[in-house]
Amino acid sequence: MLPILGQLEMEIRMKLPPSGLPGRLLAKSKTVSFWSLRALFSPSLLQSFPGRASPDSFSRVDGVLMPPDGPDCWPESDSDKQWLVFYRLDSMSFTGTGTIEGNGQKWWDLPCKPHRGPNGATLPGPCNSPAMIRFFMSSNLVVSGLRIKNSPQFHMKFDGCQGVLINELSISSPKLSPNTDGIHIENTQSVGIYNSIIANGDDCISIGTGCSDVDIEGVTCGPSHGISIGSLGPHNSHACVSNITVRNAFIKNSDNGLRIKTWQGGSGSVSGLSFENIEMENVRNCVIVDQYYCLTKACRNQTSAVYLTDVTFRNIKGTYDVRSPPIHFACSDTVACTNITMSEVELLPYEGVLVDDPFCWNAYGTQETITIPPIDCLQDGMPQSVAENYLSGC
Repeated sequence: MLPILGQLEMEIRMKLPPSGLPGRLLAKSKTVSFWSLRALFSPSLLQSFPGRASPDSFSRVDGVLMPPDGPDCWPESDSDKQWLVFYRLDSMSFTGTGTIEGNGQKWWDLPCKPHRGPNGATLPGPCNSPAMIRFFMSSNLVVSGLRIKNSPQFHMKFDGCQGVLINELSISSPKLSPNTDGIHIENTQSVGIYNSIIANGDDCISIGTGCSDVDIEGVTCGPSHGISIGSLGPHNSHACVSNITVRNAFIKNSDNGLRIKTWQGGSGSVSGLSFENIEMENVRNCVIVDQYYCLTKACRNQTSAVYLTDVTFRNIKGTYDVRSPPIHFACSDTVACTNITMSEVELLPYEGVLVDDPFCWNAYGTQETITIPPIDCLQDGMPQSVAENYLSGC
């Protein structure tokens, strides 16, 4: 008999229409039914609910829900890419006061992906570790109130979705847990992420290609790798990201603050980014653009790159870790970053002496106010050739 790993208060109300694309809620669980009952979850069955969810459908967690305890307990017949999957649903809420506990430690210890450990040591990390929760090809979603902990990999992913509201989530995993992004969105539009607390071992929030009209406000990040756009353009791929706003956020004790990362050889564009009213505390790389992102030292320089333009950093204040300059603009050799605006940026050392040497490479923009530390390396105007063709492809 399979062991019971957790207990869940779950209510899903669905009206199944006679036509339309099927919808599925997939969960590795042993569920008696799905109408307003207490369900006991085990590392077994794959539940499928056909039909499109009605506007009043919702799933509620008020207990503790756990997946199988590590890869040895994971059923071979089940996908190791994700645990809970919501697929082709419309107008659904996933809420509650409960906890979704990921039991990630045994996955983090797998000898596949190196990651940084205590005192600079290199430790093993996850192979095909599952993401905890995935919403796929769904629309008009609300996720609120939940506590999500210790995911084997990403805590929550949204792929190919439209209209997402995330509010008052608590996401946590240890600082050194690898690839445990808090919220990852990709090919998803019209997203609001509000009033949430995220502490983890990778990006607090990561925004991949195909995302636009994303509003992030009132989020506390850290420890983490900060709020990231990317990485974009791996394997010479095309990437498009536009209209992203991050405001009234607090980032603390993190390797990065606000980061944009792209690979050499990519194409496409990132445009219309606004970072406003951000407080930093003991953050390394507070503001960083890295267009030479690479997971090894073997990546060669290439002429193609994702074009970055129209980026504003306004009222960014706080303290930084002096191991790195607080501002770093490493733009492509051949595709310059343009229209970078700096206003009311004041960053002081958390401890130690002031590092007053920001790094810029092929970066163009303006300083509306005096920046601390000064950014004398940011070039005025526009380069002789602007990669308009990169914008036209998005």
